[in-house]
Amino acid sequence: MSDDRTSSRLLGLRDYSKLAEQDQNIVWHPYTQMQEYAQSEPIIIRRGEGPYLFDVRRRRFLDAYGSMWCNVWGHSHPELVKAIQQQAAQLCHASLFTVSHVGAVDFANMLVDAIKQDFRFADEAPSLSHVFYSDNGSTAVEVAMKMALQYQNQIGQINRTQFLTFHSGYHGDTFGAMSASSIDVFTQKFAPSLFKTHHATYPVQVDPDEHESTRHIEMQLEALIAGRSDKIAAVVIEPVIQAASGMRPLAEDYLGKIKKYCREYDILLITDEVFTGFCRTGPLIASSTELVEPDIVCLGKGITGGMVGMGVTVANDRVYNAFKGEWKDMRQLLHGHTFSGNPIACAVAIRNLEMIYEEKLKENVKSRARELNYALRRAIGGHERVGQIRQRGLAVGIPIKDREGNEDAGYEARDDANRMCQHAIEASRVLLRPLGNVITIVPPLNIETEQIDEIVNAIAKSLEVLDAKPE
Repeated sequence: MSDDRTSSRLLGLRDYSKLAEQDQNIVWHPYTQMQEYAQSEPIIIRRGEGPYLFDVRRRRFLDAYGSMWCNVWGHSHPELVKAIQQQAAQLCHASLFTVSHVGAVDFANMLVDAIKQDFRFADEAPSLSHVFYSDNGSTAVEVAMKMALQYQNQIGQINRTQFLTFHSGYHGDTFGAMSASSIDVFTQKFAPSLFKTHHATYPVQVDPDEHESTRHIEMQLEALIAGRSDKIAAVVIEPVIQAASGMRPLAEDYLGKIKKYCREYDILLITDEVFTGFCRTGPLIASSTELVEPDIVCLGKGITGGMVGMGVTVANDRVYNAFKGEWKDMRQLLHGHTFSGNPIACAVAIRNLEMIYEEKLKENVKSRARELNYALRRAIGGHERVGQIRQRGLAVGIPIKDREGNEDAGYEARDDANRMCQHAIEASRVLLRPLGNVITIVPPLNIETEQIDEIVNAIAKSLEVLDAKPE
């Protein structure tokens, strides 16, 4: 029996060695320095269950970054797996170019109803009613930008070909989305091929209870819009919090001020809720926190519970109606993807949306967010190297200060935060990933108190690496 166990372990090690070599030499990982990666022992996942991932070496890891911020119910949730299996047995794909299918119709209808529910107390009747399918967050934004440009063209505003976005924003890695983004380290090497956008200040309010005047920033925004109102097709913004720039929360009530100027100058408002939507920051639609309904909203990541890729772009009647006409007029939206509205993705998205209401997910996010905030402040809030913790819902950023006390060192200063994340992975089996000098926590939305404690303890323990000299 002992010989059998030894043989099994040795076989596992040989399998891992081969997989690791192939992974490091063949698989090109996103946003990863492969020379550095080749010097590590890669974590190769075999399966997932709940908030945990299990690797080929039989180690268990808590997924504290939600598999790149998309996980809602943990891994391989039986209800979502069942939805995928049942749909796969009936229809795996049918293109929306020529036909429709039941799943695409049902999910679009459910989503529109859910959006209307989120905005039911707004001053104006909700009008986001038209769902365009794509296959990820970047394409959802790309579609929205093309909608805005084609809309302006078709209502006779042919000079409105530019966008106003916000400093430190991130909207994806396709070219339109990159053009709208403003994190130089991601875009500067592609800058000659990107189109020009105008950037406004994104006023940050870390503490939701501390209110500072944003009037001077608002005046700058109004001047920027007014001076280019005949050129700007749309304003694009991440509501509630900018994720990729280190979890920077938007000042309360500022989204409403943006919409006011968009209305005044007849400019479209696009909210990129690929990250913030589907309850990550609390409500299903993040901009409904302030009851500010955009003209176009972009959704992704959590839309299928994090099970498979899907993106949607939802437009209001005003935008949609500008695309009606005869075929010969070529007013139809000139965009499409082979896998737009894939039936399997729609099936799991339907079950995910049902579960959000059945399991009262919004309430769970609110409760766990409070627990996480309290636990972090108690465990690490007083550490001299920890900056002001940024949080909205279950989206958290922990800035790690440099030796001079600067907490805004940016992407180039990732060493300390990265060493802490590696310590959490190796010593506590908690998966974390830094954004420059900011450690992010973006767990599954149904996380329990026990896992919150695991995450907080892992980060608290990892602070010890700051006292040691890097190798």
